[in-house]
Amino acid sequence: MTSVIIIEQELNPNAWKFQILKAVIFVLLGVFCLVFPFAAMNLSAYLIAIFLLIVSIAALFSGFAAFGEPKSTWWVILLGIIGIIVAIVSFVNPEFMITFGTIIVGIIALLSGMTDIIIACSHGLSAGVRILTFIVGLLGLLVGFLFLFYPAFGAEVIVIFLGIFLIAGGIAALIEGILFKREMKAINA
Repeated sequence: MTSVIIIEQELNPNAWKFQILKAVIFVLLGVFCLVFPFAAMNLSAYLIAIFLLIVSIAALFSGFAAFGEPKSTWWVILLGIIGIIVAIVSFVNPEFMITFGTIIVGIIALLSGMTDIIIACSHGLSAGVRILTFIVGLLGLLVGFLFLFYPAFGAEVIVIFLGIFLIAGGIAALIEGILFKREMKAINA
């Protein structure tokens, strides 16, 4: 026997305002990334370092105790210590975090590209899908090698794409907010 529970939820008539606020924030952040890419990279390096520091401290404490019970998990403690060291180095030298992050993205792009090429060479795909998957794999390899060998360039590309996506997301949020406001007027009319 299957039971279905229907939960009725009333729409918040002011939700469109939050969408407009989200749109403004996204567009402002996107413009900031496009106009000041190096400042955006430094700011993101500091924010990542703060996040890494918090997560690493939590891992360190988690390695010593779980649910109030004393324990010792050496690898969690080691990860916490390594994370704290990387966070401190990132605060002192934000270029380290920018380079490190770009290299990680490059490694992910390489792995993704190799996976796509392997999938393209496998059986069971149509010729069109095989060709497109192979091209995407080659692009992934190209981006991966580019980011690994030229991390400063890669970091700037990432920030520029982030700016473009933030502006596009802001425009989408603005449209959603306007449509939601129009819908609420139609419901209340």
